[in-house]
Amino acid sequence: MGSCSRLQGLWFKNMEKWMYGLGKDPDASAALLKELGFTTIAGGVSCVEPALRQGMDIWLFSGCYRGPAFKGEEWLAQDVAGETREWFGSTCPTREEVRQYHLESVARLARTPGIRGIILDGCRFASPSSGSTEDAFLTCFCDSCMRKAKKMGFDPDAMKRSVSALYEGIHGKSVDILPYAPGLEEWLQFRRAATTEHLLEFCRVVHREGETLGRDLKAGIFIFAPSLARMVGQSYEDLKGNMDMYSPMLYRCYQDPNGPACLNVEMADLLRMLQKASCLSAGQRKDLLRIFSELDPEEEFPKEEFISRGKITPEMIFRGFRPEILQKETASARRRIGKTLLAPIIQLDDPVLYDATLETFKGGADAVSYFLYKDEWMEEKQQDFQRLQRITG
Repeated sequence: MGSCSRLQGLWFKNMEKWMYGLGKDPDASAALLKELGFTTIAGGVSCVEPALRQGMDIWLFSGCYRGPAFKGEEWLAQDVAGETREWFGSTCPTREEVRQYHLESVARLARTPGIRGIILDGCRFASPSSGSTEDAFLTCFCDSCMRKAKKMGFDPDAMKRSVSALYEGIHGKSVDILPYAPGLEEWLQFRRAATTEHLLEFCRVVHREGETLGRDLKAGIFIFAPSLARMVGQSYEDLKGNMDMYSPMLYRCYQDPNGPACLNVEMADLLRMLQKASCLSAGQRKDLLRIFSELDPEEEFPKEEFISRGKITPEMIFRGFRPEILQKETASARRRIGKTLLAPIIQLDDPVLYDATLETFKGGADAVSYFLYKDEWMEEKQQDFQRLQRITG
């Protein structure tokens, strides 16, 4: 037993712990994190000074596709029926005015003294859990997106026909959706190309500002889990050589139904959406799941539970995946990005936080980050962090 413990200690030695945000008393929060062996804080500008006073690294957070001048309906994404859809407080992801505003705000953030880098969030298209209904996911087909799709070499009409078939199916019409699968793939590829375009611009701005300031300023991203990234247009591989840090959002058992990027919520909503298409057989539904996601829910549940129920339901998925999924997703991210800094972000309120952290490190993480600092959660989880400190140094 002692030998195993020593080996485990060597395995996890020098692995870093990061935290997103600080509590009601930022200086006291930063001091507590330092005492518990944390090295890094990510968050807003209010976190900068408390982190620096503790000698900790600080990454600033930047949202995307939003701004005070872009509040009207004319800025929103459109579904295939031409209806505007709100998602994650964001505009259509291809509007040049919004993108330019965002890059200018990133340049200003980059000039904040003492920061290690900037982490970008929300640079993507809508997911199944991003809006009040799945219709927000089936976007964007506004004029800006259709022009960009054509310019990038995609077929806007084929994309629209395919997504329209899915839209009609989940709204009660009897449609043969599977023949439209190639168009769905093209729609996802367009989302990927458009998202990568802006992410590379973000990296260029951060690195350019760093060079101007004579600092080694890093570009990072809060990114969907590898198994879910394709459905929102994010690609780990496309960013290699440009992105300096990846922080996959690996929330495995989030219990609020409004949970964009959470593994359990997104997969439950995706399956729930496809189940609305009564014209689909179980096999066809599974084929469509494979188009949108690399995650097979049946593999993530104990066999006895699956056999007893006969199928995986959205309700089962929503309850959450086993901690081992964190190792699997982290290892998948590591294969895609090589030696680039990898700091998955997991739930601070995970009921088995210690085990969840170890699973993430086992997958090859350089650091594990936690979302979100809350005073009551930190009080509850201090023993977990003290245990982790003994093996991570």
